[in-house]
Amino acid sequence: MPQAARKGSLTKFHDVPFPAMDSSTISGELASIFREDLQIDVSRFTPDSHLIDEVGLDSVAFAVGMVAIEEKLGVVLSEEELLACNTLADLDTAIRNKAQG
Repeated sequence: MPQAARKGSLTKFHDVPFPAMDSSTISGELASIFREDLQIDVSRFTPDSHLIDEVGLDSVAFAVGMVAIEEKLGVVLSEEELLACNTLADLDTAIRNKAQG
């Protein structure tokens, strides 16, 4: 039993490991995040579409996206990691790499 649980304190949901995710799971969840949380239809974009110039993400969308990625995928990306992602493929790769540890 985790130490925090023995002491009776609550752990954050992202402290509990999520099951391993494959690329299609991550891609599907990302599409869901863009569609449901950001109201962006990613079906009209390619993996090489630029997040800012083509997809149209702004600072608010990046913030909402960070929270949604953490909640739905259990992956915490730092602001620097997120801003280093130029394309949809970069974002997919960053999440996959972080999920694998």
